[in-house]
Amino acid sequence: MYVNDLSFNPCDPLYDVPGLPGAQWGVQLFTTRNFYQLDPDQVTLTPTGSGLRLVGEGLRWAGQQQASAGRVEVDIQLDNGAVVWQMRAWHAEPIKNIKLMLWNLPAGALERGWWQPTSRHDDFYEPVGYHRPRQDYPGSRGTRPLLWNYPWPEWLTPWACAGDASEAVCISVRDPEVRAKRLYVFHPPYASSDVVEVICEEDARRWGGHFAAPPVRLRVCRSQADIDADFAAHQAFLEQAYQLQPWESRPDVPDWMRRIRLVLTLHGMHWTGYTFNTYERMAEALRLVTQHIPGEQVLAYIPGWEGRYYYAYPFYQPAETLGGHDGFKRLVDTGHELGAYLMPMFGMHGANIQVYPDWERSAFRSRTDGFVKFVNFPDWDNDRSGEDDQVFLNPGEPTFRQHLLEQVSRVVSTYGVDGVFLDTSACWFNDPKYNLYEGYKTLVGDLRRRHPDLLVAGEGWYDAVLAVLPVNQSWLGIDRRFRYQSLLAKYGRALGHLANGTPGPGSTGVHEGGFYPINDQAVTPGHILSLGIADDTLDSYRDDVIRICREAALE
Repeated sequence: MYVNDLSFNPCDPLYDVPGLPGAQWGVQLFTTRNFYQLDPDQVTLTPTGSGLRLVGEGLRWAGQQQASAGRVEVDIQLDNGAVVWQMRAWHAEPIKNIKLMLWNLPAGALERGWWQPTSRHDDFYEPVGYHRPRQDYPGSRGTRPLLWNYPWPEWLTPWACAGDASEAVCISVRDPEVRAKRLYVFHPPYASSDVVEVICEEDARRWGGHFAAPPVRLRVCRSQADIDADFAAHQAFLEQAYQLQPWESRPDVPDWMRRIRLVLTLHGMHWTGYTFNTYERMAEALRLVTQHIPGEQVLAYIPGWEGRYYYAYPFYQPAETLGGHDGFKRLVDTGHELGAYLMPMFGMHGANIQVYPDWERSAFRSRTDGFVKFVNFPDWDNDRSGEDDQVFLNPGEPTFRQHLLEQVSRVVSTYGVDGVFLDTSACWFNDPKYNLYEGYKTLVGDLRRRHPDLLVAGEGWYDAVLAVLPVNQSWLGIDRRFRYQSLLAKYGRALGHLANGTPGPGSTGVHEGGFYPINDQAVTPGHILSLGIADDTLDSYRDDVIRICREAALE
């Protein structure tokens, strides 16, 4: 995402952070038409026990040059060593977001860089601003200011830390709803140090004259134990808010899934019609694999089984080219005879407008409902331009959700597959018509009521989606030593991604990734090893397949 900044000093009034000498805070309000600031001449500050209450009876805009009606209230409290902001706003224009700005936080912490629960154990992100040299820093991901978006793609729970055990700053946003949050850190020329911004966005269905943001917490820590305790408190909130349950006892995990050691990705047909494996060839791969790892430890994941990958979405049936109804039934029966489990792939959102003419009813809309939000359009045919036929639909919309439910349910009932994989499920959009997360919960709940023993898995994950989908592919890789493995491993399991290359040159099969050679990788807690089978994998790289299977059986 390209980041823009103001070309002028907005001149926001700033106020002292209670209990943190030198640090200051401010507020900005964003409507669908502009952004507004506190009017310092109309602000009242009132002590309230251990905290403070701010009331702004009027607003300014354009860097304090213009005046506006509006109201902002902020309550600040000290809670268990943390400073907690509760922000509320009123305006005649529909309110999108409220931003908390934090200035002059402890320099020692910020200089050591930022990290989050799913950062590698040795990884920091050090933002580079206007006053710093334009060069990469060790452990950094580039020279742009830091921007993390929740719930996707890079901020999987709204908790972040700058620093280490000697000095750290922890930020936690505790929201019982899945709503957008952004963390932005930069160093503008009008500031003497980094400015940290926490932006909280309202559900677009409720954009109106009032917005109460979720609590934003700031805690300065002086030891690793303090940092760990702050994240543990954040995680405890997640458990309560989203009703997260431990992996070992959650009822939506079939018992067999807890024994899986290897996910076998059996690539079917590419978007162009190129066939990697027929159903019979997939069965042959299962026969080979189960000679070297017990079948009950194998989950066969089957993308592109419905014919041209992504092209037929959202309609799903076995492709005649791959073996048709009878061939797919034999594949499932063969897998079960070998003790393995099978999980075909479906799209949680994807649709081809050429085959699903009712697409506009369910298409994602921009936050202001001004236009259709196009999301993912790979260049499948290699004309070096994304295809024009793919749209993302919102399963929160009842018609599409029911269509998807019937399509998936029919395959489960007809063929007796053990699981279903719902692609792109970690994507999130602030749709003004239908809430995406509520749609997920309804769809998965309906599937499980019809098929109580069915595994429902997805692609990618964030904190709240783990409560709905216990098993997900990982966008982060399986070799990452997360700072806090418990965010995933306590509640769910992650599989190697579809785009992981197969043995040999690394074909990504039906995925648009081309070739992606991978080295052997250690599997970290909460992750399950995956092995892809493309067109020549069994013929040319059989020894690698056997070795990987044997290693998985010993995990």
